Amino acid sequence: MIEYKLGADVIDWESLVQLYYEADGVIGLGKERNLPKIKEAFHHSYKIVTAWNGNRIVGAGRMLSDGVCYGWIHDMAVLPSEQKQGIGRGIVEALLDGNEKLLVGLTSAFGAVEFYRKLGFKRHKTAHAKYPSESTYLED
Repeated sequence: MIEYKLGADVIDWESLVQLYYEADGVIGLGKERNLPKIKEAFHHSYKIVTAWNGNRIVGAGRMLSDGVCYGWIHDMAVLPSEQKQGIGRGIVEALLDGNEKLLVGLTSAFGAVEFYRKLGFKRHKTAHAKYPSESTYLED
């Protein structure tokens, strides 16, 4: 049974870093196992949701927001061995809960486009991004 928890206080940080290591998340910080930067980023978040199977984090996501107009979902990840079981949907629904009046955006991994479409997200015609390094997500 998957349990969803809110906030940073409940996080087992080593388990979270392992999740992002396996899912290659947090803009490459997971592969570096950069716990201090991941922890700092999460502590600056508006809302954090972690998905637990027993005492192990199997999924996570966070929202950055002003709480009034805009929200942006970042660092959505589910362990590859736990995907296709509704965990990602549960995380997104928990992030959106109470934030229905916000314009919520996100950047999807290439393989997750259809997942977000099923949750009601649509492609934004004029979104732009500036990455700190090269990325296959950016067009010229």
